Amino acid sequence: MPSARRTPRPSRLLGPGAALLSATLLLSACGGSDDDAAAAVGGDGALSDCPSTVVLQTNWFPEPEHAAAYQLIDPADAAIDAEAGIYSGPSTADGNVTIEIRAGGPFIGFQSNTALLYTDDDVMLGMVDTDESVRLSAEQPTKAVVTPLELNPQVLLWDPDKYDFRSFADIAASDATVLYFQGATYMDYLEQQGFVRPEQLDGSFDGSLTRIVAGEDVVIQGYVTQEPWRLENEFTDFGKAPGYLTLGDAGYDTYGSAWAGTPESVEANSACLTQLVPLLQQGQVDYMYDPTPVNEAISGYLEEIGQFFQITPERAAAITDSLNDDGIVANAPDGTLGAFDAERMERMTGLLTGVFDDLGTELADGLTADDLYTNEFIDPSISYDPARYTTQSGS
Repeated sequence: MPSARRTPRPSRLLGPGAALLSATLLLSACGGSDDDAAAAVGGDGALSDCPSTVVLQTNWFPEPEHAAAYQLIDPADAAIDAEAGIYSGPSTADGNVTIEIRAGGPFIGFQSNTALLYTDDDVMLGMVDTDESVRLSAEQPTKAVVTPLELNPQVLLWDPDKYDFRSFADIAASDATVLYFQGATYMDYLEQQGFVRPEQLDGSFDGSLTRIVAGEDVVIQGYVTQEPWRLENEFTDFGKAPGYLTLGDAGYDTYGSAWAGTPESVEANSACLTQLVPLLQQGQVDYMYDPTPVNEAISGYLEEIGQFFQITPERAAAITDSLNDDGIVANAPDGTLGAFDAERMERMTGLLTGVFDDLGTELADGLTADDLYTNEFIDPSISYDPARYTTQSGS
């Protein structure tokens, strides 16, 4: 398992940001204690209340679903450490501050971002799902500050030539084996609700689509932004759009991949978050209106990483289309991009508390929705207009 605390070793600098980064390093190296203290603050730009480096921890390999963070860096100025999974560069809003985006998954030993937030003080925010925040509330509480994705893109998929499911109850009434990653809380919920039967469940899913492509009687977990396009376009033996239901269709309406920190970190960095969170909001909006630069950067970055997870420019374009067309990126009910809906959070906190009570999981005493999120840093003037979106994939 790699160490949670890593020092970036840039293997490649992509553009003129090299001069800015080198100057910053030189200035910080030449100063004494007073200079070190000054260097810890961003400077006089839009992130003047932030540290000189803001570290953001994603939950997987680079992908368009993480674009709110990647949009903060001009691809021409980005430095890549492919071995460590670090993409960094000067903030486009404040060149005095370096944004460092760390990949998750194998780059952090497949540990949860919540655990990482408690072992690496360098990480200001990490991607945390609502159910993870509730589950770990007793020992490792987190507080979410912005959610670039309004809807959780998780789905269950099937071959439409085998099944014509219209509801989760239809899945429970079928002979299908339900493949999923062991330990997924949503599956505990689906089982408790009678939406799947215990004897249907197979927790050995490894991310491969081979069993559905091979024609087995399976329902598999996935993401509406990814697997439907792959099954139709990358797997020629399958070659069709799968059927699917979202977890939201089952009432499991969690926020996926919201940016969160420990409560202590959120409080300590409140001045910085007042500046950073609106940039993440605007970054998501700007990406949707012009996704090509970030999509190309992500595809190139993945090629340089050279591992099993790859996203071609064509697939990236389709993901972006799904983010728009499936309402994954959308405004909250109050019309703001990135804000949490209070009623939804209260409902999900109650639902998840019931799920974990049935499982015997210890939660924080008296846990409420307000313990899990805050909208205090959200800029309510920032919104997304899907009418301005231009289809990317040509399909």
